[in-house]
This record gives sequence, structure tokens and C-alpha cells, in this order.
Amino acid sequence: MYLQQVEISGFRGINRLSLTLDHNTVLIGENTWGKSSLLDALTILLSPKQPLYQFSQHDFHHLVDTDEQVNNLQIILVFCENQSNSDNANRFKSLSALWIEGNDKYKRIYYRVSAERQNNIVATERCFLDKDGNKLVLNDNSKYIQQIIRLYPVLRLRDARFSRPTAAESYDADYKKTSVKFASQLQQLTQALIKASPKLSHEEIEDGFVAMQQLLGYYFAEQNMRLFNRPHKSNIAYHSPNRRGWRVLEDINRIVGKPEQHSIRLIIWQLFSSFLQLQSDFQLNSDTRPILIIEDPETRLHPIMLSVAWRLLNLFSLQRINSTNSGELLSQVPLENICRLVRNSNQVVAYRLKTNRLSLEDMRRLSFHIRINRPSALFARCWLLVEGETEIWLMNELARQCNYHFESEGVKVIEFAQCGLKPLLKFANSMGIEWHTLVDGDNAGKQYADSAIAFAERINDTPRDRLTTLPASDMEHFLYREGFSDIYHQIAAIPDNGKISPRRVIIKAIHRTSKPDLAIEVANRAAEKGVNSIPSLLRHMFSRVAWLARGQS
Repeated sequence: MYLQQVEISGFRGINRLSLTLDHNTVLIGENTWGKSSLLDALTILLSPKQPLYQFSQHDFHHLVDTDEQVNNLQIILVFCENQSNSDNANRFKSLSALWIEGNDKYKRIYYRVSAERQNNIVATERCFLDKDGNKLVLNDNSKYIQQIIRLYPVLRLRDARFSRPTAAESYDADYKKTSVKFASQLQQLTQALIKASPKLSHEEIEDGFVAMQQLLGYYFAEQNMRLFNRPHKSNIAYHSPNRRGWRVLEDINRIVGKPEQHSIRLIIWQLFSSFLQLQSDFQLNSDTRPILIIEDPETRLHPIMLSVAWRLLNLFSLQRINSTNSGELLSQVPLENICRLVRNSNQVVAYRLKTNRLSLEDMRRLSFHIRINRPSALFARCWLLVEGETEIWLMNELARQCNYHFESEGVKVIEFAQCGLKPLLKFANSMGIEWHTLVDGDNAGKQYADSAIAFAERINDTPRDRLTTLPASDMEHFLYREGFSDIYHQIAAIPDNGKISPRRVIIKAIHRTSKPDLAIEVANRAAEKGVNSIPSLLRHMFSRVAWLARGQS
């Protein structure tokens, strides 16, 4: 079973949100777009800490541009089977009254928590639903709620600098219970790793544990400093991993990632559980499958260390909900696991890629072109799609001269020739990213234009908003006609006397330098001549692109 769906209305920063989750969901979205409110909702509903959360005045959503709050809020969590008929497993027998048959082969559990505000008094209600949204008649709702939380508690891991300190007396008691077991697990892990890879020495493995300490210390602050100690160094904690430590931790990742190393993964999970129990004040048992919320893991980790840490987290077969602002992290995440939250006027919309609408070839191209080579493009509000490198150099600089700063506007200029235009348009529409396409006036450009028009019609937009076509065969001929011919003649070393055709002049200029260098020369000349020298077609396009981007700001 896993948490498949979250429905929120009227809670904190979210007016309405419907979100589909999988076993590893990575959330991206701008500040105030609802990520924190979503994670707060999951945390307070499935927190293992007692008593159950009671909503208060500040939990109700504030209406846009007013000080008024809504009077009702509701959060629905939908749990779904991983495999059909898994509801018959022993660990789920106590939930038999909650399972609802679906239209597919999977059964689901619908858990709703709602609150109503009247005269500054807030009443909270918890119940389970059938597939039509009606309350299930049960003898004791609380019994089932506690069982759901016992099986699937939410553990929210965040930067330890912002975590509340643990009470000394409670921590010392927990530490005494945990430290002996932890030391035994650490010794088991060392022996298992040496057996699995004789190339790793005892000292190297200790260095790997130092790196693991730093990683866990990111979330658990003081606790890890006391549990990680060199067993043969007078119980002195060590806190400064060297380069070898991170290399060894990556070696450990490779060893543990092999299919036959299930026992080592189990020991690492037991170690990790020790930290979770210290932080969360509850016992994990064999039936518990925590839902891990991991917030912005890139905050204090170098990209290389972040990669090692991410691979370590991937060893655990637990449902994870991650938030990030890191392109380096996104480059390691399959596109179908990325969820983009966008705040509209009356709701927060969750966008995810529907892989069944893309061919394997399209997925491969997108993964290479966007996820691996341009992961920062996933954070953009709008894509300006252009045919080649020339336009990338030119558009960014000319837009800046027109006082459109694409970086702060959230516009990313992306070359599409290598990937193909259609996969990028499919992806942008699936992820709620605005887009505009600039194409040449030749035959290939006309085909690209037809694709852009077709995709614009699918989202009920006019071609004017989505397409700019050059009235020339390519960018060089367009600029030549728009007042920059002297640059091409100068670089080609051909006098501008009208005897040589523009095509020959442009070919000679490109032969003597390159298209990107010519674009840079044009941008420099435009800066000298002033904004009015920039072709009006491009200025209008910049305005349209900025308008699209600002619609999401």
C-alpha cells in the first residue's frame, strides 16, 4: 500500500489542490506556490506523535488579495494497493473494513479530515469514505486512524539547523536505549561490507561512515554526533570526512545496490531507523513503512555529495516525497517522478508527465535534452524554443537590451533541433510550462510552425501567442535585411556594392567565423545603435514571451 492521492481544499496556502503521488515524487515550484502547505498537511495528518492534530484558526486559507479566511477546510488521503489482493496480507487485516473496490483491479482506502470554523471555534472531524464520498459507518474511527498512522507514519526530514532541539532528559533516555543496538548494527555492517568487497579495508569503511555521519547530521544535528564514534579511538567522535570518505560511501552505494545485497540494505535501514526513532519519539516495527518527506536536501551539500546522498536514499524501498530547488538533483530524477506545482488564481495545480502519451524515443530525447543537459529549464515559467545555438546567443542578449531580463522573468531559451520540437511541446504542456516558438521561414521552419499551431490549438490558444516566424529563410538573412548587412560584408571582406548576392556574403562570413560569433557581433552592434535598431518582430516577440511568463508569477 502507498499514498496515491492527496486532495486539499481551504488549508493554509492552498485553496484547492489535487495531487497524484508515486513511490518517489519530487516537488518543484516557486515560493508561496503551496509546497510547504502540502507537506504540512501530510505531516500533521500522519504524524506518529500524539495526540491527533486539532485544526486552529491559522490553518484556514486566506482568500487572494483579502484578509478573509474560508470557514471550511478538508484534506483527503487516498491509499492504494501496490498489488491486487494485497489487502489480504496479515499487516492489513485490521483495515479490512476500510477497503473500497476501485474501477481497476486495486482497492483503496479514503481517509478524510475536515474542519469547520464558527464564531472563532474550530471543530475537527475525521472519517473514512466510500468511493462516492459518503462516510463509512464504523464502530471506532480512532482505532483505524491509529492503525493507518502506525503503518504509514510521515517522517519529515529537514535541515537540522531549523529543527527543534530535543529535550535533554528525553534524548538521554532514548540514546541509552539505542546506542548499544546501534554499535552492534555498525559492526555487522562493517563485517558485511568487508565480506562483500575485500578491496575495502576496515579503515576505509570507517571513513565511509564519517561521510554517512555528515549526511545524517544534516538532518539530525546532535544525535549523530554521539552515535557515530570510532570504536577503537577512546570514544572520540569524528566529524570531518576527507575526500576518501565520500568516495568510499559511493563504493558502499555500488555494493549495496547489487540485487544480491539485500541483507546489507537491511542493516543500513536498521541504522537509519535508529536515527528516525531518536528524532520522532516512536518505535518502528516490521510492519511500519514510513513515508519520508525530505525537504531541499541540496541546502548544505555540494553537488557531488548530493549525488552520493541521493543514491543512498534510493536504497530504501520507502515512499518518498522530496522538495528541491536544485537542478543537479533533478538531473538524477526520472522525468515521470517530477511534479510541478503552479499557483493559479483559485487553485494550486499539480503537473506531471503522462508517460503513456510519449514514445520511448521521445522520453529518451527529453531525458537527455532537458533532464541531463538543461535541468534548470524545469524551473522556468516559459520556454522560448529556437532552432539553434545562434538564436540562443542572440535572443538572451537582445531581450536584455529591450529591458527583458529572461533570468528574472523565468524565461529559458532552448534550442530544439537536436531534440525535436514535438516532444518539447508535449512535455511543456504536460508540466504547465508556457512556451513560444521562433522558427525560420524555410520549408523546415514551416513544418515546425505547423506543429506549434497544432499544439496551440490543443490548449485553445492563438498562434500569435505561441509562434513567431521569420520572414526570411534563416536568422542570418533576416538580420542582413534588418539593418545589419554591414557586419556580414565586413566579416566576409566583401564590399557592399550590390554586386554580390546576400546569400554569398552570408555564406562567406559564416565560413570565415561562425554563426554564433556573427550573432554576438550583431548583438554588440545593436547595443551601440540602440534598442530601436532591434527588429520590431523580435521586440514584439520578447513582449509576448514576457507576458506568458508573468502569467505564472
